[in-house]
Amino acid sequence: MSRSSRYHVNQEHEEFSSLSGVAREPEIESSLLSIPGSNRESQGNQREHSREHHPQLLESDLQTLSDIGTFRAVALQDIARYRFRNDINDAKKHLDALARQGLIQTRTSYPDRSVYVTLTRDGHRLASQALGDQNPTQKLYRGFVKTRQAQHDAALFRLYQQEAARIHKAGGKITRVVLDFELQETVNRRLANVKSLSPQDLTNEKNKIAQEHGLTVVQGKIPLPDLRLEYEGPDQQITKLDLELVTTNYHRDTLATKAKAGFALYAFAEDAARLRPAMEDPEIMQDIFSL
Repeated sequence: MSRSSRYHVNQEHEEFSSLSGVAREPEIESSLLSIPGSNRESQGNQREHSREHHPQLLESDLQTLSDIGTFRAVALQDIARYRFRNDINDAKKHLDALARQGLIQTRTSYPDRSVYVTLTRDGHRLASQALGDQNPTQKLYRGFVKTRQAQHDAALFRLYQQEAARIHKAGGKITRVVLDFELQETVNRRLANVKSLSPQDLTNEKNKIAQEHGLTVVQGKIPLPDLRLEYEGPDQQITKLDLELVTTNYHRDTLATKAKAGFALYAFAEDAARLRPAMEDPEIMQDIFSL
């Protein structure tokens, strides 16, 4: 989408801004479940195969499962904040019940012992069934891919909450959340079918594929955003917002590529200060400060 169509708000108190945010959390360990009463993943998997029925879940619990599945992994603190009005004990009670039913599994980070939650196979099936009639195009995920990936996915959930509040305040309604996993799968499948073409034909096909997915070719490649929000604006027009969560691991060229692709760039507070030198480049700064 063009910069002129983005929502502009005062971001002084927001978690993420155009390069204030929350501090990054330590690397996540892959073994313990730290919600009281929950069992280890192997026991949860046994229940997945043996359990055929679940008691009637509350609508709020189904929504929690949907949130977790949409972003693959969500932090316990964020579930408490956005679903249980910052009541961590109430959040633990509900998640403990979901864990006992084999619908979720968790991992714990050290040394701060932050808890991250993902869906099991059973939880994914149940959430997909519940979401099917309401939003059949929304893709859900399950399981931890990498220990560090959980932290990134959880951060995207917080970024989504911030942008969703902005869109809703402006009279819009989010219709679908798309992670880079989904875009990567569809774009790479198309690219694999045209890689044998001549250079000129390949360039033409790349531009066509990018256009069909609402993306842009930059220096011969199709950059993908971390997060895409598709939403209906106050005028009922369907549009999108592509978001990228940048870190100090991004080189200047990578930042420039993401900026040229038209992505809205966000960073954690501690990364923003370290990215200031790159921000002095007008080519990058123009897009970062257009949010």
